[in-house]
Amino acid sequence: MKNPTAVEEQNRGPLLQVGDFHLRPQRPGDEIALLDYLSIPAVIEHTSIPTPTIDSVTTAVRRDIAALAERTSFRLALADADDRLIGICGFNNWSPAHRHAELAYELAPQYWGRGHMTRAVVAVLAWGFSELHLNRVHAFVMTSNSWSIRLLERCGFAREGTLRQYRIARGELRDFHICAILAHEFARTIRDASPNPSLQRTPPG
Repeated sequence: MKNPTAVEEQNRGPLLQVGDFHLRPQRPGDEIALLDYLSIPAVIEHTSIPTPTIDSVTTAVRRDIAALAERTSFRLALADADDRLIGICGFNNWSPAHRHAELAYELAPQYWGRGHMTRAVVAVLAWGFSELHLNRVHAFVMTSNSWSIRLLERCGFAREGTLRQYRIARGELRDFHICAILAHEFARTIRDASPNPSLQRTPPG
């Protein structure tokens, strides 16, 4: 028989420390902070995220909570010291059979340019490769999203190709790069990045 506490922790999902912030499972109520920053045009300009409404973000939070419980995706809230959501980082989907997952992330603009999301991505990758036994993590990024492309490059992702007219964003067909990193490449990136603090593996907290 499993330890009830262990089962509860597994069902809640991971808690990862990221500098002064932490990654935790989403919960009801997070939609308020999520709507606050997704309503800023610059946040979704170079993504395929549709213009949000309170109904759409509430549905998204509920979907992500259910998916984490079912262990089909792991989209975590990046939260500040007051436990208020300031972003999302995690995996849109996860294939245990093929040992790969799709990385996704977003961040409130007042926190841009400080390395918070780079550290969050590193923490999620470290957890995914060690705890989910992933071999590959890939990300789809709009070709105009230079900020996101640079972040992936810093984390060791390689650009594998361009998917032409892959997604519709605000009524227009847009091209997306597909970038990926393998488990052994991530281990090398972390080793070679030392002593760069933004790329140090962050242990679960």
